[in-house]
Amino acid sequence: MTGKTAWSPHYQQLVRIKNASGATIDQAMLAFHPAPHSYTGEDLAEISCHGNPLIVKTILDAIRAMGLARPAQKGEFTRRAYLNGKLDLAQAEAVGALIEAQSLTGIEMARNLLAGDLSVVVQGIAMDLQDIQADIEASFIAEDIEFDEDSLIVRLGRVIDRLEGHARAGAAAASLYQGITTIIAGLPNAGKSSLFNVLLGFNRAIVHEEEGTTRDIIKEHVILNGIDFMFHDTAGIRDTSTGSERIGIDRTIEAIRESDLLLYVVDAVKGIQDDEFRWLALGRKTIVVMNKMDLSTQAVADIPGVDTVRISARCGQGIDDLLAAMHRAFPQDLPQVFLERHVYLLHQALDALNSATGARAGGLTMDVLTLDIQRAIQALKAIIGEESTEDILDSIFSRFCVGK
Repeated sequence: MTGKTAWSPHYQQLVRIKNASGATIDQAMLAFHPAPHSYTGEDLAEISCHGNPLIVKTILDAIRAMGLARPAQKGEFTRRAYLNGKLDLAQAEAVGALIEAQSLTGIEMARNLLAGDLSVVVQGIAMDLQDIQADIEASFIAEDIEFDEDSLIVRLGRVIDRLEGHARAGAAAASLYQGITTIIAGLPNAGKSSLFNVLLGFNRAIVHEEEGTTRDIIKEHVILNGIDFMFHDTAGIRDTSTGSERIGIDRTIEAIRESDLLLYVVDAVKGIQDDEFRWLALGRKTIVVMNKMDLSTQAVADIPGVDTVRISARCGQGIDDLLAAMHRAFPQDLPQVFLERHVYLLHQALDALNSATGARAGGLTMDVLTLDIQRAIQALKAIIGEESTEDILDSIFSRFCVGK
Protein backbone atom coordinates (compact mmCIF):
# COMPACT_ATOMS: atom_id res chain seq x y z
CA MET A 1 0.00 0.00 0.00
CA THR A 2 2.94 2.35 0.51
CA GLY A 3 5.76 0.81 -1.53
CA LYS A 4 8.01 0.87 1.55
CA THR A 5 9.61 -2.26 3.01
CA ALA A 6 11.75 -0.86 5.84
CA TRP A 7 10.16 0.72 8.92
CA SER A 8 11.81 2.29 11.93
CA PRO A 9 9.88 1.22 15.07
CA HIS A 10 7.55 3.84 16.62
CA TYR A 11 8.53 6.49 14.08
CA GLN A 12 5.95 8.31 11.97
CA GLN A 13 6.73 8.50 8.28
CA LEU A 14 5.01 10.45 5.51
CA VAL A 15 3.72 8.00 2.88
CA ARG A 16 1.28 7.70 0.02
CA ILE A 17 -1.48 5.16 0.65
CA LYS A 18 -2.34 3.32 -2.59
CA ASN A 19 -5.05 0.87 -3.59
CA ALA A 20 -4.49 -2.50 -5.27
CA SER A 21 -4.21 -0.89 -8.71
CA GLY A 22 -1.53 1.53 -7.48
CA ALA A 23 -3.66 4.65 -7.47
CA THR A 24 -3.00 7.07 -4.60
CA ILE A 25 -5.80 7.30 -2.06
CA ASP A 26 -4.25 9.80 0.33
CA GLN A 27 -1.01 11.17 1.72
CA ALA A 28 -0.77 10.12 5.35
CA MET A 29 1.45 9.54 8.36
CA LEU A 30 2.13 5.88 9.20
CA ALA A 31 3.87 4.35 12.21
CA PHE A 32 4.83 0.71 12.82
CA HIS A 33 4.82 -0.64 16.38
CA PRO A 34 6.42 -4.11 16.46
CA ALA A 35 5.51 -6.68 19.10
CA PRO A 36 5.67 -6.73 22.03
CA HIS A 37 6.01 -2.94 22.31
CA SER A 38 2.54 -1.97 21.16
CA TYR A 39 -0.86 -1.43 22.75
CA THR A 40 -1.98 -4.99 22.04
CA GLY A 41 1.44 -6.62 22.38
CA GLU A 42 1.27 -7.60 18.70
CA ASP A 43 2.57 -6.02 15.49
CA LEU A 44 0.51 -2.89 15.01
CA ALA A 45 0.37 -0.20 12.31
CA GLU A 46 -1.23 3.21 12.81
CA ILE A 47 -2.39 5.30 9.87
CA SER A 48 -3.10 9.00 10.37
CA CYS A 49 -4.90 10.15 7.23
CA HIS A 50 -7.06 13.15 6.43
CA GLY A 51 -10.32 13.08 8.33
CA ASN A 52 -12.76 13.03 5.42
CA PRO A 53 -15.00 9.99 6.06
CA LEU A 54 -14.84 9.06 2.36
CA ILE A 55 -11.04 8.92 2.48
CA VAL A 56 -11.11 6.84 5.67
CA LYS A 57 -13.63 4.42 4.14
CA THR A 58 -11.61 4.09 0.93
CA ILE A 59 -8.44 3.22 2.88
CA LEU A 60 -10.30 0.66 4.99
CA ASP A 61 -11.84 -0.86 1.86
CA ALA A 62 -8.38 -1.14 0.28
CA ILE A 63 -6.97 -2.83 3.40
CA ARG A 64 -9.81 -5.37 3.36
CA ALA A 65 -9.51 -5.96 -0.39
CA MET A 66 -5.81 -6.80 -0.02
CA GLY A 67 -6.53 -9.22 2.81
CA LEU A 68 -4.31 -7.29 5.23
CA ALA A 69 -6.82 -6.97 8.05
CA ARG A 70 -10.48 -7.28 9.04
CA PRO A 71 -12.76 -4.91 10.99
CA ALA A 72 -12.15 -5.05 14.74
CA GLN A 73 -14.86 -6.28 17.08
CA LYS A 74 -16.01 -4.19 20.03
CA GLY A 75 -13.19 -3.80 22.52
CA GLU A 76 -10.94 -6.15 20.54
CA PHE A 77 -7.79 -4.05 20.80
CA THR A 78 -8.07 -3.84 24.59
CA ARG A 79 -9.09 -7.50 24.83
CA ARG A 80 -5.95 -8.50 22.93
CA ALA A 81 -3.91 -6.25 25.22
CA TYR A 82 -5.36 -8.12 28.22
CA LEU A 83 -4.83 -11.57 26.68
CA ASN A 84 -1.23 -10.67 25.82
CA GLY A 85 -0.47 -9.50 29.37
CA LYS A 86 -0.22 -5.78 28.62
CA LEU A 87 -3.05 -5.02 31.07
CA ASP A 88 -4.87 -6.95 33.75
CA LEU A 89 -8.66 -7.14 33.48
CA ALA A 90 -9.34 -4.27 35.89
CA GLN A 91 -7.01 -2.03 33.88
CA ALA A 92 -8.68 -3.14 30.65
CA GLU A 93 -12.07 -2.17 32.07
CA ALA A 94 -10.59 1.20 33.00
CA VAL A 95 -10.15 1.97 29.30
CA GLY A 96 -13.90 1.69 28.79
CA ALA A 97 -14.56 3.63 31.99
CA LEU A 98 -12.24 6.40 30.81
CA ILE A 99 -14.10 6.71 27.52
CA GLU A 100 -17.55 6.70 29.13
CA ALA A 101 -16.80 9.05 32.06
CA GLN A 102 -18.99 12.17 32.00
CA SER A 103 -17.24 14.04 34.79
CA LEU A 104 -13.66 15.11 35.48
CA THR A 105 -13.84 13.20 38.75
CA GLY A 106 -14.87 10.10 36.80
CA ILE A 107 -11.96 10.57 34.42
CA GLU A 108 -9.54 10.72 37.35
CA MET A 109 -11.08 7.60 38.92
CA ALA A 110 -10.76 5.71 35.63
CA ARG A 111 -7.21 6.98 35.17
CA ASN A 112 -6.24 5.66 38.62
CA LEU A 113 -7.81 2.31 37.77
CA LEU A 114 -5.87 2.19 34.50
CA ALA A 115 -2.65 2.97 36.39
CA GLY A 116 -3.21 -0.23 38.40
CA ASP A 117 -4.07 1.31 41.79
CA LEU A 118 -6.93 -1.13 42.45
CA SER A 119 -4.94 -4.06 41.07
CA VAL A 120 -2.17 -3.47 43.61
CA VAL A 121 -4.70 -3.33 46.46
CA VAL A 122 -6.53 -6.48 45.34
CA GLN A 123 -3.32 -8.44 44.81
CA GLY A 124 -2.09 -7.44 48.28
CA ILE A 125 -5.29 -8.57 49.98
CA ALA A 126 -5.35 -11.84 48.01
CA MET A 127 -1.74 -12.54 49.04
CA ASP A 128 -2.62 -11.94 52.71
CA LEU A 129 -5.42 -14.48 52.40
CA GLN A 130 -3.14 -16.94 50.63
CA ASP A 131 -0.65 -16.62 53.50
CA ILE A 132 -3.41 -17.37 56.01
CA GLN A 133 -4.57 -20.33 53.97
CA ALA A 134 -1.01 -21.66 53.67
CA ASP A 135 -0.54 -21.48 57.44
CA ILE A 136 -3.76 -23.42 58.03
CA GLU A 137 -2.85 -26.08 55.48
CA ALA A 138 0.64 -26.42 56.93
CA SER A 139 -0.91 -27.30 60.27
CA PHE A 140 -2.80 -30.13 58.55
CA ILE A 141 0.41 -31.64 57.16
CA ALA A 142 2.79 -31.25 60.10
CA GLU A 143 1.35 -32.31 63.44
CA ASP A 144 4.10 -30.52 65.36
CA ILE A 145 2.99 -27.14 64.00
CA GLU A 146 0.66 -25.40 66.42
CA PHE A 147 -1.81 -23.04 64.82
CA ASP A 148 -3.04 -20.05 66.80
CA GLU A 149 -6.75 -19.86 65.99
CA ASP A 150 -7.21 -16.57 67.85
CA SER A 151 -4.50 -15.05 65.68
CA LEU A 152 -6.28 -16.42 62.62
CA ILE A 153 -9.51 -14.61 63.50
CA VAL A 154 -7.58 -11.37 64.10
CA ARG A 155 -5.83 -11.66 60.72
CA LEU A 156 -9.09 -12.36 58.93
CA GLY A 157 -10.67 -9.45 60.76
CA ARG A 158 -8.02 -7.08 59.41
CA VAL A 159 -8.71 -8.24 55.85
CA ILE A 160 -12.46 -7.86 56.37
CA ASP A 161 -11.94 -4.31 57.69
CA ARG A 162 -9.96 -3.38 54.57
CA LEU A 163 -12.60 -4.82 52.25
CA GLU A 164 -15.42 -3.11 54.15
CA GLY A 165 -13.58 0.21 53.85
CA HIS A 166 -13.47 -0.16 50.08
CA ALA A 167 -17.13 -1.25 50.05
CA ARG A 168 -18.19 1.86 52.01
CA ALA A 169 -16.28 4.15 49.68
CA GLY A 170 -17.72 2.29 46.70
CA ALA A 171 -21.27 3.02 47.84
CA ALA A 172 -20.92 6.64 46.69
CA ALA A 173 -18.57 5.83 43.83
CA ALA A 174 -21.18 5.75 41.07
CA SER A 175 -22.29 9.27 41.98
CA LEU A 176 -18.73 10.58 41.92
CA TYR A 177 -17.98 8.82 38.64
CA GLN A 178 -21.02 10.15 36.78
CA GLY A 179 -21.23 13.45 38.67
CA ILE A 180 -23.35 14.12 41.76
CA THR A 181 -26.97 14.74 40.83
CA THR A 182 -27.85 17.69 43.08
CA ILE A 183 -31.45 18.86 43.34
CA ILE A 184 -32.25 22.37 44.60
CA ALA A 185 -35.81 22.24 45.94
CA GLY A 186 -38.12 23.99 48.42
CA LEU A 187 -41.30 26.01 48.65
CA PRO A 188 -42.02 28.68 46.00
CA ASN A 189 -40.04 31.91 46.45
CA ALA A 190 -37.62 30.37 48.98
CA GLY A 191 -34.67 31.53 46.85
CA LYS A 192 -33.88 28.34 44.96
CA SER A 193 -33.11 30.03 41.66
CA SER A 194 -31.01 32.68 43.41
CA LEU A 195 -28.93 29.92 45.04
CA PHE A 196 -28.71 28.11 41.69
CA ASN A 197 -27.32 31.24 40.02
CA VAL A 198 -24.82 31.87 42.84
CA LEU A 199 -23.49 28.31 42.64
CA LEU A 200 -23.15 28.56 38.87
CA GLY A 201 -21.50 31.96 39.02
CA PHE A 202 -23.89 33.52 36.48
CA ASN A 203 -27.62 34.19 36.07
CA ARG A 204 -28.99 31.00 34.53
CA ALA A 205 -32.43 30.88 36.15
CA ILE A 206 -35.10 33.59 36.29
CA VAL A 207 -35.35 35.25 39.71
CA HIS A 208 -38.63 37.06 40.49
CA GLU A 209 -40.64 37.87 43.60
CA GLU A 210 -43.69 36.25 42.00
CA GLU A 211 -44.15 32.62 43.06
CA GLY A 212 -43.97 29.80 40.51
CA THR A 213 -41.64 31.42 37.97
CA THR A 214 -39.69 28.15 37.60
CA ARG A 215 -42.00 25.70 35.82
CA ASP A 216 -39.49 23.06 34.69
CA ILE A 217 -36.15 21.63 35.76
CA ILE A 218 -33.06 23.63 34.70
CA LYS A 219 -29.80 21.67 34.62
CA GLU A 220 -26.13 22.71 34.71
CA HIS A 221 -22.83 20.86 35.27
CA VAL A 222 -20.41 22.65 37.61
CA ILE A 223 -17.08 21.58 39.11
CA LEU A 224 -16.66 22.85 42.66
CA ASN A 225 -13.38 22.19 44.47
CA GLY A 226 -12.62 19.26 42.18
CA ILE A 227 -15.98 17.46 42.43
CA ASP A 228 -18.56 17.40 39.62
CA PHE A 229 -22.05 18.48 40.64
CA MET A 230 -24.98 18.14 38.23
CA PHE A 231 -27.25 20.91 39.54
CA HIS A 232 -31.00 20.85 38.92
CA ASP A 233 -33.07 23.94 39.77
CA THR A 234 -36.66 22.85 40.27
CA ALA A 235 -40.19 24.17 40.54
CA GLY A 236 -41.30 25.21 44.02
CA ILE A 237 -43.22 22.50 45.86
CA ARG A 238 -46.78 23.28 46.93
CA ASP A 239 -49.90 21.14 47.02
CA THR A 240 -52.32 23.82 45.75
CA SER A 241 -50.65 24.21 42.36
CA THR A 242 -52.42 23.30 39.10
CA GLY A 243 -51.75 23.04 35.38
CA SER A 244 -48.20 23.40 34.09
CA GLU A 245 -46.93 24.29 37.55
CA ARG A 246 -48.34 21.00 38.92
CA ILE A 247 -46.48 19.07 36.20
CA GLY A 248 -43.26 20.86 37.17
CA ILE A 249 -43.77 19.98 40.84
CA ASP A 250 -44.39 16.31 40.01
CA ARG A 251 -41.11 16.31 38.09
CA THR A 252 -39.41 17.93 41.07
CA ILE A 253 -40.56 15.19 43.45
CA GLU A 254 -39.46 12.49 41.02
CA ALA A 255 -36.05 14.18 40.61
CA ILE A 256 -35.58 14.41 44.40
CA ARG A 257 -36.17 10.66 44.76
CA GLU A 258 -33.50 9.95 42.12
CA SER A 259 -30.99 12.51 43.41
CA ASP A 260 -27.66 11.91 45.11
CA LEU A 261 -27.89 15.17 47.07
CA LEU A 262 -30.88 17.35 47.98
CA LEU A 263 -30.32 21.02 48.81
CA TYR A 264 -33.64 21.92 50.42
CA VAL A 265 -33.98 25.70 50.52
CA VAL A 266 -36.02 27.32 53.32
CA ASP A 267 -36.95 30.99 53.70
CA ALA A 268 -35.24 31.74 57.04
CA VAL A 269 -37.68 34.60 57.74
CA LYS A 270 -40.71 32.30 57.55
CA GLY A 271 -38.96 29.19 58.88
CA ILE A 272 -39.61 25.62 57.82
CA GLN A 273 -43.27 24.62 57.67
CA ASP A 274 -44.57 21.44 59.27
CA ASP A 275 -45.58 19.88 55.95
CA GLU A 276 -42.07 20.41 54.52
CA PHE A 277 -40.41 17.76 56.67
CA ARG A 278 -41.83 15.00 54.47
CA TRP A 279 -39.67 16.20 51.55
CA LEU A 280 -36.39 16.05 53.49
CA ALA A 281 -36.29 12.26 53.60
CA LEU A 282 -36.78 11.81 49.84
CA GLY A 283 -33.15 12.46 48.88
CA ARG A 284 -30.32 9.99 49.56
CA LYS A 285 -28.47 12.82 51.31
CA THR A 286 -30.05 16.12 52.36
CA ILE A 287 -28.73 19.53 53.38
CA VAL A 288 -31.23 22.13 54.60
CA VAL A 289 -30.23 25.58 53.31
CA MET A 290 -31.66 28.40 55.42
CA ASN A 291 -31.72 31.25 52.92
CA LYS A 292 -32.38 35.02 53.30
CA MET A 293 -30.39 35.22 56.54
CA ASP A 294 -29.73 38.88 55.70
CA LEU A 295 -33.44 39.52 56.29
CA SER A 296 -33.88 37.37 59.39
CA THR A 297 -34.03 39.22 62.71
CA GLN A 298 -33.89 36.18 64.97
CA ALA A 299 -31.73 33.11 65.49
CA VAL A 300 -32.48 30.19 63.16
CA ALA A 301 -32.30 26.74 64.75
CA ASP A 302 -30.82 23.66 63.10
CA ILE A 303 -33.20 21.07 61.67
CA PRO A 304 -32.82 17.94 63.86
CA GLY A 305 -31.07 15.05 62.14
CA VAL A 306 -30.18 17.04 59.01
CA ASP A 307 -27.11 19.09 58.15
CA THR A 308 -28.25 22.74 58.27
CA VAL A 309 -26.43 25.66 56.62
CA ARG A 310 -27.34 29.36 56.84
CA ILE A 311 -26.83 31.58 53.79
CA SER A 312 -27.96 34.64 51.95
CA ALA A 313 -27.95 33.87 48.24
CA ARG A 314 -28.59 37.55 47.46
CA CYS A 315 -25.55 38.72 49.45
CA GLY A 316 -23.32 35.67 48.87
CA GLN A 317 -23.19 35.04 52.61
CA GLY A 318 -22.47 31.49 53.85
CA ILE A 319 -21.85 29.97 50.40
CA ASP A 320 -18.42 28.65 51.46
CA ASP A 321 -20.09 26.92 54.42
CA LEU A 322 -22.58 25.32 52.05
CA LEU A 323 -19.83 24.11 49.70
CA ALA A 324 -17.97 22.60 52.67
CA ALA A 325 -21.13 20.75 53.75
CA MET A 326 -21.65 19.45 50.21
CA HIS A 327 -18.11 18.07 50.11
CA ARG A 328 -18.45 16.46 53.54
CA ALA A 329 -21.41 14.48 52.23
CA PHE A 330 -19.14 12.49 49.90
CA PRO A 331 -15.78 10.69 50.23
CA GLN A 332 -12.78 12.99 50.23
CA ASP A 333 -10.53 10.33 48.70
CA LEU A 334 -11.55 8.99 45.32
CA PRO A 335 -12.85 5.42 45.72
CA GLN A 336 -10.83 2.71 43.99
CA VAL A 337 -13.84 0.43 43.57
CA PHE A 338 -16.53 2.02 41.39
CA LEU A 339 -17.39 -0.37 38.54
CA GLU A 340 -20.41 -2.60 39.13
CA ARG A 341 -18.54 -5.86 38.49
CA HIS A 342 -15.80 -4.94 40.96
CA VAL A 343 -18.33 -3.95 43.63
CA TYR A 344 -20.14 -7.28 43.19
CA LEU A 345 -16.93 -9.34 43.47
CA LEU A 346 -15.78 -7.31 46.48
CA HIS A 347 -19.01 -8.18 48.28
CA GLN A 348 -18.61 -11.82 47.23
CA ALA A 349 -15.20 -11.86 48.93
CA LEU A 350 -16.64 -10.17 52.02
CA ASP A 351 -19.51 -12.68 52.24
CA ALA A 352 -17.05 -15.57 52.02
CA LEU A 353 -14.81 -14.20 54.79
CA ASN A 354 -17.75 -13.38 57.06
CA SER A 355 -18.92 -16.93 56.48
CA ALA A 356 -15.46 -18.18 57.44
CA THR A 357 -15.33 -16.30 60.74
CA GLY A 358 -18.92 -17.27 61.50
CA ALA A 359 -18.20 -20.90 60.70
CA ARG A 360 -15.27 -21.01 63.08
CA ALA A 361 -17.27 -19.33 65.82
CA GLY A 362 -19.94 -21.98 65.25
CA GLY A 363 -17.45 -24.77 65.80
CA LEU A 364 -16.91 -25.92 62.21
CA THR A 365 -13.57 -27.49 61.33
CA MET A 366 -10.62 -25.61 59.87
CA ASP A 367 -10.80 -27.44 56.54
CA VAL A 368 -14.32 -26.03 56.00
CA LEU A 369 -13.02 -22.57 56.85
CA THR A 370 -10.31 -22.82 54.16
CA LEU A 371 -13.01 -23.36 51.54
CA ASP A 372 -14.51 -19.98 52.40
CA ILE A 373 -11.10 -18.34 52.28
CA GLN A 374 -10.51 -19.89 48.86
CA ARG A 375 -13.83 -18.47 47.64
CA ALA A 376 -12.76 -15.02 48.77
CA ILE A 377 -9.40 -15.37 46.97
CA GLN A 378 -11.14 -16.43 43.76
CA ALA A 379 -13.51 -13.45 43.91
CA LEU A 380 -10.61 -11.03 44.35
CA LYS A 381 -8.59 -12.64 41.55
CA ALA A 382 -11.61 -12.36 39.27
CA ILE A 383 -11.40 -8.57 39.61
CA ILE A 384 -7.99 -8.50 37.96
CA GLY A 385 -8.77 -11.36 35.57
CA GLU A 386 -6.84 -14.26 37.07
CA GLU A 387 -10.15 -16.12 37.42
CA SER A 388 -12.15 -15.33 34.26
CA THR A 389 -14.15 -17.18 31.62
CA GLU A 390 -14.83 -16.39 27.98
CA ASP A 391 -18.41 -15.46 28.86
CA ILE A 392 -17.17 -12.85 31.34
CA LEU A 393 -14.70 -11.43 28.81
CA ASP A 394 -17.40 -11.30 26.14
CA SER A 395 -19.71 -9.44 28.52
CA ILE A 396 -17.04 -6.90 29.50
CA PHE A 397 -15.62 -6.09 26.08
CA SER A 398 -18.96 -6.05 24.27
CA ARG A 399 -19.63 -2.73 26.03
CA PHE A 400 -16.56 -1.11 24.43
CA CYS A 401 -16.63 0.90 21.23
CA VAL A 402 -15.08 -0.60 18.08
CA GLY A 403 -12.07 1.74 18.20
CA LYS A 404 -10.84 0.27 21.48
